[in-house]
Amino acid sequence: MLVLLVFLPVIGGLLAWLCHVYIQRIELSAHAITRWNKLPTVVAFVTIVLSLLIAIILWVDAIAALRQGASWLQQFDIEWIPLLGIRFHLVLDGFSIIMITLSLFVVLLTLIYSTKENLSNLGLFYLCVLFMTSAVIMLLVITDLFLLFFFWEAVAIPIYFLISLWGRRDSSSQLRFNGASKFLIYTQISSLLMLISIVSLALINWNLTSHWTFDYQILTKTPISSYVEFLLMLGFLAAFIVRIPFVPFHGWFIQAHIESSTTGSMMISGLLLNTATYGLLRIVIPLFPNASMIIMPVMLLLAVLTVIYAALLAFNQTDIKKLIAYVHIALMGFVTAIIYSSSVVAFQGVVIQMIAVNLAIIGMFIISGLLVECYSTRNISQFTGLKEHVQYLSTFTLFFMLAVLGIPGTANFVGNFMMLIGSYDSFSYYTILLIIGLLLLSISLIVRMQPIFYSVTDNELVVKHSLAKKDIFLLVSILGLLVFIGLYPQEVLDMSYSVMNQTQQYIVAERVGD
Repeated sequence: MLVLLVFLPVIGGLLAWLCHVYIQRIELSAHAITRWNKLPTVVAFVTIVLSLLIAIILWVDAIAALRQGASWLQQFDIEWIPLLGIRFHLVLDGFSIIMITLSLFVVLLTLIYSTKENLSNLGLFYLCVLFMTSAVIMLLVITDLFLLFFFWEAVAIPIYFLISLWGRRDSSSQLRFNGASKFLIYTQISSLLMLISIVSLALINWNLTSHWTFDYQILTKTPISSYVEFLLMLGFLAAFIVRIPFVPFHGWFIQAHIESSTTGSMMISGLLLNTATYGLLRIVIPLFPNASMIIMPVMLLLAVLTVIYAALLAFNQTDIKKLIAYVHIALMGFVTAIIYSSSVVAFQGVVIQMIAVNLAIIGMFIISGLLVECYSTRNISQFTGLKEHVQYLSTFTLFFMLAVLGIPGTANFVGNFMMLIGSYDSFSYYTILLIIGLLLLSISLIVRMQPIFYSVTDNELVVKHSLAKKDIFLLVSILGLLVFIGLYPQEVLDMSYSVMNQTQQYIVAERVGD
C-alpha cells in the first residue's frame, strides 16, 4: 500500500496526459470534444481522491496501533544499485503520514481550483501537478540520501513548468520565464552543495566501514569530527534555507508567485516549502546534531531577520500576491527558528504550524484569485467595497487573515502557543524578538488589508458578483480543517510525538556525549 501511495499520483498524471493527447489526435464533433475533454480532469481527480483515501486508511491504522500502545511503521526495502549500497528504502511513520495527507489535500484543492482557470494543454498540466505530488511523497518517506537528492531535484522540474507555461499572461514571454529561471538557478546551485555533502558523508562511512551505504538511518551513527560534521551540515542547510526561503535567498519566491497562476502559487506554498522544513527536522538534526547546535545562534539571527524584514516589506505592498508571499516568508522564518529549540513541545508545535500555515496561506491565495476575478487587478488599493461587490467573500477574507495571525480556535493559535512555550526555555530573548516580529507582521497585514472592508464605494457603480458553489466549498473545507485542528489537535500531536521525541533524543545524546 505504501508503494501504491507513492506511485499512484504519477501514474494518474501519465494517464491524464495520454488521454489528452489521444483526444487531440482523433477526429470528433464539437459536442464530443467538449464531453471528452473532461476525461483528463476526471482521471486526475480520481487519482488524487484514491491517494487521499489510501492515506486516510493508513492514518486510521496508525491511530489504532497508537491507542493500543504499539509503535506504527510501514516499510518497503529493496536493493536498487547494490554496488553503491543504494536501496529503495521507504519508511512511513506518524510525521510523514501527516505531511503526506496534508500534501494530498492541498493537491485536491489545487485541482478543484484549476477548473476555474482556462489552462492550455490540460493533460500536461495534470502530469506536472501529479508528478510533483509523487516526488514530494517520495521525499517524505525515502531514507536513502542518493534518492533523496534525486527526488529533491525532481520536485523542481514541474514547478519550473507550472510557472513558465501556465504563469501570468499580461507580460511578454521573456518576463514569464524570469521567475521560473530564477527559481531553477537558486535551487540548482544550493542543491549542488547538498550533493557534495551526501557523497562526502557516504565516502567517510565507506572509509571507516568498507561498506557503501546512503541510508541516513545508518549514516547517523558514522563517527566524524565536529569540523567535518559542520562542513557537511552546511551543504544540506544551503539547499533547505533557499527553499524555505530565508532572507536574503527569497528573491525567487516573490518572483515565482508574481508570475504564477493561483494554482501555481498553491503548489509552491502548499507543497514545495514543507519539503525544506521537513528536511531540517528529518535529515539535518538527526545527521548533524552537534553542528546544528553550533550554528543555532546564526540560524536564529537569520530567522529573526527574515521575520522582521518580511513584516516591514509587507507594509509597502500593493500587490495582493506579493503581500501574501511576504507573510508566508515571515511565518516560515518563525517556524524555522523554533526547530532549533530542541524541545519536544516546540517540535510538535512546528508540526501543527506547518499544517496551519499551509492551509491559511492557500486560503489567502484562493481569495486573492477571487479578488482578481472581481476587480481585474491585483492592486489592493482598488479592492474597495468588497462586501457590496461579493457576498460572503469579505467574511472569508477576514477569517483567513485572523487565522494567519493565530487567533484562538484555529490551528495557527495552537501551533504558535506550543512553539513559543517550548522555545522560551531554550532561547527566551530570541523568542521575544520573534514575538515582536509576529506583531509587526500582524500590523502590516491588517493595515494593508483594512481598506478592503472599510473603503467607501458608489453603490450605483458596483458590479455585483457572487461566489460559485465551488469557491465556497474550497474555502469552507480549509476553514473547517483549521478550526477542527484548532479545537482538537490531539490526533496530530499523538501521531507526531514518537518522531519528534526521537528527533530531540539526537540532540540530547549529543549534549550528554559532550
